[in-house]
Amino acid sequence: MTNLTKINELKLKAQSLKVPILSDDGLLFLIKTLNENNVKSVLEIGSAVGYSAIALALHTGAKVTTIEREEDLVQMAKKHIQENNLEDTITLIHADALDVELDKNLKFDAIFIDAAKAQYEKFFNKYEPYLSDFGIIITDNLNFHNVDIETVSRGTRNLVKRLEAFKTFLQTHPTYESELFDIGDGMSISKRIKP
Repeated sequence: MTNLTKINELKLKAQSLKVPILSDDGLLFLIKTLNENNVKSVLEIGSAVGYSAIALALHTGAKVTTIEREEDLVQMAKKHIQENNLEDTITLIHADALDVELDKNLKFDAIFIDAAKAQYEKFFNKYEPYLSDFGIIITDNLNFHNVDIETVSRGTRNLVKRLEAFKTFLQTHPTYESELFDIGDGMSISKRIKP
């Protein structure tokens, strides 16, 4: 079975379980970006069923550390990682990403944030010290499905406002240069400009 077939099967399984995963064009963009930046290690915030971690490991050769807090998703991700014989390539951490304490000496070439949208700024601030000198931080779901803020619930409206605030945070950050892309559900790439 080819890597593409394995990834496609996992995508269909996630969709049937209604587990949100990275869009096709978002995944292609992510893989292309990691390969162009010669990324050898990735920290992923939000594993879900392991779909993107497995795709990244198979298509970039990078070592992936991924964090997921939901027990049922962790069990599924663990199973999918084993089925793809990637236990030596993917490290799965079962915890809330805001509570995890990683080894201070760990450095990652890329950090991919795809978890609780309301916490994006906290995730960014917590994990950016683990980024290697020329590393990149990629964030997904910045457009929140392009909803009309006037037609949604108050909770969704607040989330959209927090995402807008996060985009401003990225664009005004003193040590990172960020570019927003209208790919998938909106993605960003942030590169450190001051070591």
